Amino acid sequence: MPGVEIGRVGTFDASTGRATLTADDFTEAVRAFQAGVHPKPVLKVGHVDPRFDGSPSIGWVDNLRVGDAGRVLIGDLAGVPQWVADSAPTHFPNRSLEATYDYEDADGTIWPFVLTGLALLGATSPAIGNLAELRDFVAASRPTTNVTHHRVRLAAARRARLNRWN
Repeated sequence: MPGVEIGRVGTFDASTGRATLTADDFTEAVRAFQAGVHPKPVLKVGHVDPRFDGSPSIGWVDNLRVGDAGRVLIGDLAGVPQWVADSAPTHFPNRSLEATYDYEDADGTIWPFVLTGLALLGATSPAIGNLAELRDFVAASRPTTNVTHHRVRLAAARRARLNRWN
């Protein structure tokens, strides 16, 4: 699923409290992603409940980048099983990012903002309510059908059938 919006600049009421995401945060997330300081952000259904830490990953975020002059964090959803790709636009149309501020890597370098995961949400509303829904990305990425071409083929087949009777 290419080009999925992951976050937008703004202040939001998250489950962890009021959160402000900036263009600098997104730039830092991309920088950390490109440096490989953390494993690729996992894609999962819902947020992690510490009581159930064995939940499977259903893919990951790849090709992290910014768009709209740095105001939108964008990524490709990769390694997604077909059943998830088919059902996500309907059953999990929204998402919620998971990130860490001031992440310290193995050599002691501090990374200001690191994307660690992306939760697909169904019944729960996301804190960032102005992201395009997954069904919008799926519809935009599907190939279009050339209706005119099909109409011409149908008309030709109809003529051929009629000519057989004459």
